Amino acid sequence: MEILFLTNRPTANTQAATVTEYLDALVNYSKNNVHEISMLHYFPARIDLSRFDVVITHYSLSIGPLLHHYLGADLVNQLREFKGLKAAFLQDEYREIQTYWKNLNDLKWDLLFSCVPDHEIPKVYPPEKVPNLKVINVLTGYVPEQLLNHATLPISKRPIDVGYRTRKMPYWLGKLGYEKWYISEEFERHAQNQGFTLDLSNKEGDRLYGANWTNFVASCRAVIGVESGASIIDFDGLLERRVKEYVDKNPYATFQEVAEELLTTYEGSLELHQISPRCFEAAALKTPMVLFEGKYSGVLIPGRHFIVLNKDFSNIGEVLAKLKDHTYLQKLAEITFEEVALNPKWSYRAFIRDIDNHLENAVKQKSFKLTSNPYTSSEFNFAVNTSLNYLLRRKLALGMQAVLLGMPLTRKTLYKLWDALPRPLQQFARPIARIISR
Repeated sequence: MEILFLTNRPTANTQAATVTEYLDALVNYSKNNVHEISMLHYFPARIDLSRFDVVITHYSLSIGPLLHHYLGADLVNQLREFKGLKAAFLQDEYREIQTYWKNLNDLKWDLLFSCVPDHEIPKVYPPEKVPNLKVINVLTGYVPEQLLNHATLPISKRPIDVGYRTRKMPYWLGKLGYEKWYISEEFERHAQNQGFTLDLSNKEGDRLYGANWTNFVASCRAVIGVESGASIIDFDGLLERRVKEYVDKNPYATFQEVAEELLTTYEGSLELHQISPRCFEAAALKTPMVLFEGKYSGVLIPGRHFIVLNKDFSNIGEVLAKLKDHTYLQKLAEITFEEVALNPKWSYRAFIRDIDNHLENAVKQKSFKLTSNPYTSSEFNFAVNTSLNYLLRRKLALGMQAVLLGMPLTRKTLYKLWDALPRPLQQFARPIARIISR
């Protein structure tokens, strides 16, 4: 089949590697002919959608509240009229879900590859709300093949005892969002005077990407972590607005205060927990993991593939003792590498094989007629490269992204300046930043 893959591919060192791994996997491993267009708002004018059998959008192009910002009105109209199969990859499905329902129905989407666990899909995507949509659970990431052959030092020779990077998540994402940075602060409090070399941060400007992130994980004797996802889903956006208003009026409010005031009736209503791509990266780099107790999508076995840290830190003494035992850590890393990283089930190749099967079955079930006039590679490239408005804007946007976010020092400085801005100025600047990003 001829697939048009719509993405917003980042420049090097500006986003987590899992974003580009997802993109590359479909292009590299699909048995179909995949033609990728990386875009933001501006679509190549000379591309004809009728010459494709399938259109797939990647989660780097949101089909939610900012649909027209990401895709542009012209492409939205073209997708609405497209007669082939329409599919989408989605992640971070906890914000204004009702808007996703509306857009999925309006554009007549057929398949959704979702990170919502199977048992929660009927709650997040009720059949009566999206009657023509088939939702299929996938993970947020898989084992990066290129890391399996990455040279790694023995645990005893690594310079960092425990490493971690995260960002402070908005309070309205609930307890799981809070745990992503709570684990960092609380772990440091317990371990800082115990003879460990720690490298932990929850500041946006300290996040690492590309080779810097890989080298960081490979330099750690262990990394800490939590499940990915959220413990609250905001169907209509009301909770997000209420929390923002409360925090604006009470800028020093703690998570516990906001949770007690606003989140009680929402917390735990849905279980959107899943394994993080970081777990696969750590497994591939033979870096032991200390993780909050959880299910981790059934991939990791507690005590065998990771050291369990109780969320109340009641077993922190036992955890710290294990972190000092380098022989134990090396064995843990080797077992996890063999049983998780080398398991074909968790490879991107297996992931894309499943995606291809779902696409093929959907085309057959819906009796879509395949195109009789597909693009050759040269025709496709010519159509993209002669769409001058798209091409010039894309090159400018990616150039700015590389300068502002692709260099660690510049990125860190930029986020420091952003954090220093008063909240009203940040709110004023966000819409301007979106326009510039295009």
